[in-house]
Parts: sequence; C-alpha cells; structure tokens
Amino acid sequence: MSNYSTLFTRDGSSTVSFGGQTTRLKQAKEIGGNLKTQTSVADIRLKFEGQDGESAGFSDASLNGTTKIVRSKTSSSIDLFNGTNASGQGQTNVSAIDAFITGHQTVLDNWTTTAASGQAGTFEDSDGSTRYVDAKGRELDQLFTKTLSGALAYDQSVNHYLNRLDSENGNTADGKDYRALNDAGTVADGKSYTTMEHHWDESFGYIFGNTSGQNLIYKYIDNVDGLSKFAGTERQIFEAFVVGRIAIANKDYSSRDAQIGVLREKLGLIIAVRAVHYLSGGAKIIDAAGSGTSGKREDAFHDLCEGYGFVNSLRYVVNSGGARYFTDSEVDGFLATLDANNGLWDVTSTQLRDIADSIAAKSVGGLSWTLDDVNP
Repeated sequence: MSNYSTLFTRDGSSTVSFGGQTTRLKQAKEIGGNLKTQTSVADIRLKFEGQDGESAGFSDASLNGTTKIVRSKTSSSIDLFNGTNASGQGQTNVSAIDAFITGHQTVLDNWTTTAASGQAGTFEDSDGSTRYVDAKGRELDQLFTKTLSGALAYDQSVNHYLNRLDSENGNTADGKDYRALNDAGTVADGKSYTTMEHHWDESFGYIFGNTSGQNLIYKYIDNVDGLSKFAGTERQIFEAFVVGRIAIANKDYSSRDAQIGVLREKLGLIIAVRAVHYLSGGAKIIDAAGSGTSGKREDAFHDLCEGYGFVNSLRYVVNSGGARYFTDSEVDGFLATLDANNGLWDVTSTQLRDIADSIAAKSVGGLSWTLDDVNP
C-alpha cells in the first residue's frame, strides 16, 4: 500500500497528501491505549477533545499543537451529520463515546478489585491476560477503539470526504465548485493537487494512513480478506482507491463514482464481518464455559467488547448508493441487549447469535453471507 503516494504526480511532485489523517489515527491509537492503563480521565479527555482548538497531551510530541483533534471529526460527516457533532444525532453519538472515557474513572477506582457481576474491577482470563472492566464487564478501551472504526475512520473516509468531491455539501459558491476546478486543472493555493484530488486522498488516509500502527479499519482488512467468502476484499478496496484517483485525473467522473460504490460496500463489510465474528465467537466461549467444556464466562468478554464497538460502528455504514444499512434504532437495540441488566455477565449466547444473524442478513458488502461464512 506504500506506493499509493508515488502513483500520482504533477510537475515531478507527488500530488498525494493525507498527513492530517495519519495524525488522527495515531492520536486515536494512543487514546485507546490509555483506556486500559491508569491514565487519568482528565488526561484522556485532553487528548480526545484538545485544548483551545489545538491537540494536546500526547506522549508523541508530534501529535500536539495541531488543529487535528479526534473528537471534532468523530460522528461529524457532511453526509450524515451536516459536518458537525454539536447537535442532533452526531452529538448523541459522540456523547456516548465521551461516556466511555468518563466511565474509565469507575475502572480506575476499582483497579485492584476483583470484577464480578455488577462490580467493576479486574480479572485474569484463561489465557493469562489481565482485563479491567466496568460493572457490565466492558473493557472501555475496546468499546472506544472499535466504535471509532465507524465513527471516525469510516464516517470521515466514506460519508465525509467522498461526499466533498464535487462541491462543499452542494455549495459551489466562493471557490467551492471542486469539479470545475478539477476540470480546469486548478490546484489549491500553494499545493500540487486539486481540491478533488486532495479530498479523495484524505478518504484514503483514514484507512491506510497509519499502516505501521495498524489501527481502526485497516487493522482488520487482512482478517476479512483471509476468509474464503471474502477473499479479494483487500485488493478490491485498494484498487478502488487507485482506480478512482486515476479517474479524477482523467476527469472520468462516472468511473470515479463507481469506485465510491465499491468503497462504501467493502469498507462497510470489514465492520459488519468483524461485528459478527466477535459476537458469534463470544457466544461459543459462553456455551463452552456453561457446559463445563472449557474456560469461564469472562473469557468471552474481550471478544464481546470488540464486537460491541463494531456493532456501534454499523450506524455509519452505507450501501453503494449511500443509503444506511442500519438505522440508529436498530443499532441502539443491539447495544441495549448487550447492556441489559449486568451486561456481559448476563447476555446469553442465543441473544448474541440473534444479533449476529441480524447483521449478516443485511448483506453488507453487496453480497449475501451468513454467520457460518465468518465463523465456520
């Protein structure tokens, strides 16, 4: 994937730039990591929210003092949320993510307490890993990070930048007729790229902008590609970005738009398949523990927390035409089942499989598939 930036040049210089996306991916990775340590809630909030309009608090100094702030780009796409999370559903969504961070205080307060149903604390699962959970058995770092796969990476890549190619949300005034500028070959001030080219590359950056760090959606593309039903998905995603970028250079907008359809579907497929993978995998662990075959119920919690975050991400996933696969009510219903009573301590394997089946039945990715295609 590293050769993408060398494929597109103008007057001998690369026209590809997605540094802001790389910064936010790195920031998200550090914040998620902090949520499984004794880092204070105040320090984590500083990293997520920034201070006085600038990023701050990161151990990697290069991530500080920039205008790149994770929270401002979370659940704030131009297509679904009119470019803001200050009101409406965008605000509802980001407030739920805020709650993962503030909930970390309860985990900190019970850092050495043995976790139990309704009791935050810690436990060691059967493979020797130490887990820190809230009263519902949830690892907040997993909820945060996997939710950002949809709320940041997918939403910004697909629902934001791929919807800002021709204009600024339908506004072509004041130099925002990006198609006309691209047709004329007019580059942005002081840059080597047209605005349309840059927005396409920013979409690419939210997926492939931190390949060495392997976080959010990129981390799981290879996992999905390794399943026989979905073999070739990785190539389809990367080639869609390349072919679409070539189409922009050639001013072939119908070809570009066809690749947008591919990206909407195949990037959404990663989220849906991983949600099903973790929920059905957790169900198997719960069944094995319940029958006395192996392990204990808590062994399922890590998988279920990853699944929880990917389920939350489904609210951002759209089909090739841009219509959402899941309503907020559907996603909220799935999460309510996972959170009911004492959460992961109480949810049944039947409930988990029912959610997984409901997700698979949507045929995200533009093809029909089932739970058995994910966890044979």
